[in-house]
Amino acid sequence: RDSRLTNNSSETYMNGRLFQGMRDIRNGLKLTNIFLVEAPGVRSDEELAKPDREPDVIMLFAEFGANEPHAIIECKRLDPLEASRTLRGEYVRSGIDRFISGAYGKGHDLDFMIGYVLRGVGSIAVSDVNAYLDNVGRPSCRLTATKMFDRLGFVATSAHARSIDGSSIRLLHSMLEFV
Repeated sequence: RDSRLTNNSSETYMNGRLFQGMRDIRNGLKLTNIFLVEAPGVRSDEELAKPDREPDVIMLFAEFGANEPHAIIECKRLDPLEASRTLRGEYVRSGIDRFISGAYGKGHDLDFMIGYVLRGVGSIAVSDVNAYLDNVGRPSCRLTATKMFDRLGFVATSAHARSIDGSSIRLLHSMLEFV
């Protein structure tokens, strides 16, 4: 338990603690075939000489033998009680849209987002993101609550067509609440 981890912590600090927790669980379960990489460089185009993007966490599975990420996790802070409502727009523009544009997860059909819910609960945070999507004319991008992962906390799902090639990607959105 980290007493410094609060809803006032920076997103970078939250990401670091999330990574450490994921690593501890992986090690505790002895999952030696899963590699976690924190703040990795990835290429939005395989022809680029250097990575041009940096998602928060990626997972690699040894059995697949590829050096590219098998799962990308992008993390954003959300505060459904925020007066200015800026964080919900950031969640979409700097989170969901990076997957839709192909900047993250190119070639993946499933990837992940973490919403750090600073105040309130996950269901209200999802409603807030959906209100933003409705307000900007993107109701097809709405998040839908799923019961599939109930024991793990509040999880929503969304489905999108990529703007670069029309391929589809599904995102699982895990809402981590500060109590």
